[in-house]
Amino acid sequence: MLPPALPNPNLLSPFPLPPIEDIRPYLWSQRLLTSLSVNQTRGQLVHCPYYKPFSSLDNGAPSPPFLATADHYFEWRSIYTNQPLAVITFIVHPAYSQNVPQVDFYPHPYFKCENCIVSWWDFPTALPGEVIAWLQVQADLNVQEESFWLFSHALADFVDKFWKPVFPYDHKSPNLRPDRAPPLPLTPNHPSLTTPLVPFDK
Repeated sequence: MLPPALPNPNLLSPFPLPPIEDIRPYLWSQRLLTSLSVNQTRGQLVHCPYYKPFSSLDNGAPSPPFLATADHYFEWRSIYTNQPLAVITFIVHPAYSQNVPQVDFYPHPYFKCENCIVSWWDFPTALPGEVIAWLQVQADLNVQEESFWLFSHALADFVDKFWKPVFPYDHKSPNLRPDRAPPLPLTPNHPSLTTPLVPFDK
């Protein structure tokens, strides 16, 4: 025998109860925007936070809906030449909706060093294993740079600060983190995009 169904709380109240809003998308945006407000550049570390608002240009002006996306660019520079020894960029955008961060490596197009790109819809809660292994290889290639190991610590410190709890919420709680990428906002239809195409031979 099935247990009795729970009563509808709206039937027990003279007033309809307001729906409980999901705060996770707001916390996602808040974490991202907070991370962009501080530049971590110091010593041999170069950090460039880039704010990339997601919106459309309708008749030359930004129009809603808006969505925050971001890049965090890091360099570790040589204490002897001031040239980058390694470069890593974290790209946070809902279009990268895979289950785990995507990590890619390739030679930097301008500097004589390796470049690492980590792309995901959220910032990783810890440095991916591929990044840790890559940093170790870079440290072995730059043994004359005694302080290169500090690059790993600087990146790990940034991850910790990114996920630092903000009152009154604990952002490390899995219940307060989205389990999937936020949906990409649909941009408004521009009149030129809704006009039927006319064949060239007409």
